[in-house]
Amino acid sequence: MRAQFDLGDIQVTTIESSSGIFISQTNIVNGWRSQIKLNSGLGKVGNQNKFEKMISIVSDDDNVDSPMVNNSMWIENNIKNSESNIDINFNEIKVDLLDTNATISIGENTQSGWASQIKGNLGNGQFIGDNVLADSLNVVKDDDIVDAPVQQRLINFSPNTEIG
Repeated sequence: MRAQFDLGDIQVTTIESSSGIFISQTNIVNGWRSQIKLNSGLGKVGNQNKFEKMISIVSDDDNVDSPMVNNSMWIENNIKNSESNIDINFNEIKVDLLDTNATISIGENTQSGWASQIKGNLGNGQFIGDNVLADSLNVVKDDDIVDAPVQQRLINFSPNTEIG
């Protein structure tokens, strides 16, 4: 039996860190990890806003800021796929923002052990769309002794995997 999916257009505003859109009969996604520390003076701002005479201050003084450990797991896969019985059709995929370590994957795929560590300071935040920021002051103070150290611990695992 053959299955068919007609999706038309796919529209996405944001694919966040270590996330994705996966389109196929077989997707193997494992061992993904994301660590984020984000300081923002204002946060996320949507469309059609006006800010005037604003003062935004981010102060993040630490001895050791955001220690992170990457315990990602890498899993090898030996995939033997049978012939696909699924047709997936679409006109377009439109994504406004693809964040760190994000993906759009179409077709048979294996993605293992993705890892991202992010530390950020945004004086006034993230502006999405048409916005106006006028006559304003942003201050970021981040006097760390050690800033965002990352310790890597990659774990390998190799099972014999068959699909189909």
